[in-house]
Amino acid sequence: MFLKNRKIYKFKNFNLIQKFINKFKITSFNQKNKVDAYSKFFELGELIKEISDDKIKNNLPEHLINVEKKNKRPLTFELNDLCRLHWLVLARKALNTLEFGSGFSTLFIADSCLILKKFFKDVKNLRVEKKFHVYSLEESKKFINITKKRLFLDLKKHVTLINSKHKIINYQGKYATQCLNVPNISPDLIYLDGPSQYISKKKFNGFNFNTISRFPMSADLLLLEYFFEPGTFIIVDGRTSNARFLKDHFKRNWKYFHDTSADCHYFELNEKPLGKYNKLKLKFCLGK
Repeated sequence: MFLKNRKIYKFKNFNLIQKFINKFKITSFNQKNKVDAYSKFFELGELIKEISDDKIKNNLPEHLINVEKKNKRPLTFELNDLCRLHWLVLARKALNTLEFGSGFSTLFIADSCLILKKFFKDVKNLRVEKKFHVYSLEESKKFINITKKRLFLDLKKHVTLINSKHKIINYQGKYATQCLNVPNISPDLIYLDGPSQYISKKKFNGFNFNTISRFPMSADLLLLEYFFEPGTFIIVDGRTSNARFLKDHFKRNWKYFHDTSADCHYFELNEKPLGKYNKLKLKFCLGK
């Protein structure tokens, strides 16, 4: 019931929300007081509920939690990261978000989509099949089910969860991975937080990623680069080697920013509109 009765839904239009989110920028979410203020305004604490999987004991040392294949417990959430994602979707009025990985992030992105749908349900003349929707690519069926458990009923219609298969490829002489189940969309926002290095046990010329000594190296965004529209925004959560790989191989005019405090990398495709409809989309999403 909270999703239908939250305070922001009493606003007549999006103007008061816009005024509030304009007080923030990407680095604002490195400050606890800013995160708390943002979370309180949107009542985001109500989104987070404990499920049975969160009670699984984890005896791994801290330095192996993010890289050990045997880790069966979902990673704990970081509210600053989740609020930043929520803000980015709202601030950029993202129509379609493509997420590599799933979890609490899916929940918060979907909530932003729900809010946008509430205030912009009549938006027209945009070439998008599903407006205000997140497509999440997840390598693990188990974690797809965990994400489903977290999603409130009203949020499910804004989410497509896809069990993604991957293969190791040679990308311009370098080892990388490719997802075989990428949805046929033109995302405005991309959140790269997957896959892990355990996507394949098969070796490619004697090489594989299947060990704690490796780190993920996705080439999907490079393969898709010339299908992205101007204004496309990418968040790479951690994964610094992968972010450097992308930065070294992108060919178009990307603006890049590394927030070392948050351990996040950002790319924005800064080019002139492709034509009339891309221009209309940019006007809606980003305004001036």
